[in-house]
Amino acid sequence: MLSCWLLSKCDCKKEKEKKANCFLKMLTNSSEFRTTLTRCVTTNPCDTLLPILDNLQGFLCTKESFSSPPFEELLTAVQTRLPDLLQASAGSEAVFTVLEVACNIRRLHTKSSSVCDSQDLKMVCKVIQLLVRDAHLVAMTTTAGINYLYITLLQTAAMDDFRILSVIITNSALLQKLQHCLSNVGQQELSLESGDSSSSGTGQCIAAGLLVAALAKFEQHGSVKASHVVTVTVEWLFAASSSTDQRLQACALQLWTTWFISNCHSSVLRVYRDQRLSMLRDEDVGLSISSRDLRLLLLILQRQIYMDVGLVHHSAVRCLQVALAYSRQKNTALAQHLVLQPWSQTLLQALADKCESGLSASAFFSLLLLLIEESVHSTTVDGLITQTFQYVCNVPLDRILPSTASCLCTDVIYRVLTSGYRSHLDKQLLTSLTNRLTSLTSRLTTLQEKLIAGVSPIEGHWKPDIILQGATLMCRDLCLVRRRLELKDVTKLLHLLQ
Repeated sequence: MLSCWLLSKCDCKKEKEKKANCFLKMLTNSSEFRTTLTRCVTTNPCDTLLPILDNLQGFLCTKESFSSPPFEELLTAVQTRLPDLLQASAGSEAVFTVLEVACNIRRLHTKSSSVCDSQDLKMVCKVIQLLVRDAHLVAMTTTAGINYLYITLLQTAAMDDFRILSVIITNSALLQKLQHCLSNVGQQELSLESGDSSSSGTGQCIAAGLLVAALAKFEQHGSVKASHVVTVTVEWLFAASSSTDQRLQACALQLWTTWFISNCHSSVLRVYRDQRLSMLRDEDVGLSISSRDLRLLLLILQRQIYMDVGLVHHSAVRCLQVALAYSRQKNTALAQHLVLQPWSQTLLQALADKCESGLSASAFFSLLLLLIEESVHSTTVDGLITQTFQYVCNVPLDRILPSTASCLCTDVIYRVLTSGYRSHLDKQLLTSLTNRLTSLTSRLTTLQEKLIAGVSPIEGHWKPDIILQGATLMCRDLCLVRRRLELKDVTKLLHLLQ
């Protein structure tokens, strides 16, 4: 009887809502219901299971994680049927629900995220076929399909499994589809206030941009090159970076970042200027981007860092680091000129004033480290170095242990202790630092297994931290370098202080 109720369809809106509420309550509280649901998913024909997916999606999209075995068993059963469910729903509105469920299972199901099996490859191929063959696919379905490819690529590449990467990057038709999604949103549209981008071209654009950025990031690890180059103009990237949609800003910053990391030579991503500058030849200075555009990008990044908004903030910090590293490699004088601009120190002081925030602390230490590496000496920088040492000496140990910012902080301390900055420090401050690092060493010796900042390692890798923003899946791991504070880092600093 319960099986019949699960498989029944409701035509009335009130009946649908009543059934959905009942479904959620029983799924949460009844083990018998979960067992029956798992059996239904495993044994019934795919076309009869589509009503269940609507209610299951309402449950999955509200969850951050799963660790309960009964839920894992259910998700495994659903995941096994996904390729057939996608085929059964082709040409109907249900295809969007199937893709949404697929995305959320990949996001939540910890067991599936560490393994790429034949079912994953089958599902990826079917999603690609859906995206490239149906020219009239609605925007929301296109976004969900690209999201699925994005999250599957991230999870498998994190395990050094690049089969999904090879499947995606060698499919010329799919890359052309991604190009279309990116090109379909013009610069004028980017400057407008965005509404529900999940149902518009903007949602497709964000999903496509994130997937292209991930492909550019991982292509160096694979053995194949892209079968089609996705092109993006500098003007478009500037417009997207300054958009009012924070997800679009983060997407644009990911494209900038992976382009710089690839040394501006990627087989899947090409960035070029649509309108040439009048003095471009004089400004190129050996870079693939003009110095004028590079200065403008740095101003945009510094503004986003100061605004301190979630993933945009993290993306901006990471992009600033790789942009300066790229310019330093190509033209040392230009890199130093960019770092020595007065607004760099103004931003640093502003971040120091906001350092009570964990996000601001990461940005503060990152920028301070950049200035120290460039041997920038000023009253502002010297004062903030002292402030950094005082931070380590005074902040509670429990705040130091799990923070990625702490790794950056120890990098700053190491640079200072091995450079001429050390002579500017008070002896009493150095003594306090020694005592604090000794206490920290003791804690680290006994708490090694708790040092990871919010995630657990899988076979020595960081598990991709996937979050859902609107209709867009985004990964924090692409926005910043995830690090953990280790015992060797602290003992190295103690050795320098002896």
